Amino acid sequence: MPKPATTRAPGLGTRQVPLAPVPAALPTLVRQLRYDLLAQVRNPASALFTLGLPLLFLIAFTMLGKDTQATARYYAPATMTISAMSATFTTLVITLTYLREYGILKRSQLLPVRAGVLLASRMLAGGLVAALAIVLMGVVAALAYDTRPEQPLQVAVAMLGLLIVGSTLGVAITPLMPNETAASPISNAISLPLLLLSGAFFSLDAAPEWVRTTASVLPVRPLLEVAIDAYAGQATWSQLAIAGGNATGWMFAAWLTAAWLFTWVPRHRR
Repeated sequence: MPKPATTRAPGLGTRQVPLAPVPAALPTLVRQLRYDLLAQVRNPASALFTLGLPLLFLIAFTMLGKDTQATARYYAPATMTISAMSATFTTLVITLTYLREYGILKRSQLLPVRAGVLLASRMLAGGLVAALAIVLMGVVAALAYDTRPEQPLQVAVAMLGLLIVGSTLGVAITPLMPNETAASPISNAISLPLLLLSGAFFSLDAAPEWVRTTASVLPVRPLLEVAIDAYAGQATWSQLAIAGGNATGWMFAAWLTAAWLFTWVPRHRR
């Protein structure tokens, strides 16, 4: 039973009016997800960085390799990782900063909707778009280069971990953005070196030891390595467990950071 609220109407004195109940979380999430998906799909820049560029990288890098099939076996999961980080981390940072600075996040707090539902919808929309891009990379690699994962389950688990890590890091980094203009260059300045250092653009086999050691503790490299090994049929469950532990630590740190710093209020008055 909704708790009654006290209100005063002209000429009627004080009366009890029941408050509107907060809508259930799941139906609200489903409705909101539809709009967030449409907004992301209709964004040309988001589609380019999530679908277009990774596909171009897959084709270009595979053409440059001496052994086409072996090269595709590496760059199929690598470009999947690029798509995953673009659709989750980069897109979330840019979108949430824009919504915050234009007061949309602040106004959304007036709605009878839990704040977590709105964030979850944005994160889920990015994850679904990334999943579509991941499937696209896998299909192109299979049809064009006859390259399929020997261990598809391990690839799927690794990609799911990347989607979750990218989303949580995106929410955690958003409070550091000074305004919507800076969100795109700063988020790309973070994600591109992270992907480079993780081996998404080239193999780390010939990299210095300190580079490989640094990459192994960052959130992307362990899961990407699982996906690459799974394509070759060499991934192990213990390797996946270690990568999952690393990802869990980064997700926990990201949630703590978001809970401490995330704000719904614009930094600059418009």
